[in-house]
Amino acid sequence: EFLELAQRCTGLEDPTFYDLADAFFLKEHGIGACGVCPRDGGLGCSFLDTLPPKYRQQATHFLSWTWGYTVSTVREALQSWL
Repeated sequence: EFLELAQRCTGLEDPTFYDLADAFFLKEHGIGACGVCPRDGGLGCSFLDTLPPKYRQQATHFLSWTWGYTVSTVREALQSWL
């Protein structure tokens, strides 16, 4: 689902997270731009805050990554870890 959203928003087959920044967050109609942040009550919330509650649970692990990674690199790393 995430890869399809990333491809649709960027027009790229395998975008980096730099590519996603503009498409997802920096535009006035970006994901979460019109949402209310549950932490400060201000306009604009994180991508995570836009997900249904079943996908927003307490973190148990941390994945170190960089904005230069492609979506497929992060997906493959997660798949090999799981």
